[in-house]
Amino acid sequence: MCDLIIEGLALFIVSLAIHVMVWRIRPPESYRGWLPALIIIFGPVAGGIAWLMVPAGLPLAAVLLLHGSLAAVYTIGYTLVTAVSPSLQMLKLLDRAPAGLPIAAVRLPGLEGALTTDRLANLAGAGLIRQIGAQVCLADRGVQLTRLVLLYRHAIGLRDGEGG
Repeated sequence: MCDLIIEGLALFIVSLAIHVMVWRIRPPESYRGWLPALIIIFGPVAGGIAWLMVPAGLPLAAVLLLHGSLAAVYTIGYTLVTAVSPSLQMLKLLDRAPAGLPIAAVRLPGLEGALTTDRLANLAGAGLIRQIGAQVCLADRGVQLTRLVLLYRHAIGLRDGEGG
């Protein structure tokens, strides 16, 4: 059992090292570049490495299951760390003021427009929205995705406008 955990962690660490090297040599420019790259590094590349490195007595599937779980959490976390997050920006602002700030002084300059502009560009690049003159509307893929998400949210009991 201990060997499985060691091998799974080792595979994840090797994949992480490859990820860091690739990003140092040629960092992807956008979400559309880095997500597929992460999936390839932590998926088929890691599978090939596991095939070569896992001793014959250990079940390869168990090692890959641990690695896959860690890789999925890392990929999701990577999204959170690299995205422009108003909450993270606020935490960084407060970190620079150890004595604290009055609530009125908690301003995140440039974030409102940047968030809107960046999100619109990402959605348009993914084919989820399209711009018509000075307006934006859902593209066919956006309609399908929105309907799927709303169907799921309604199926689990969330009403529109609620979180959870």
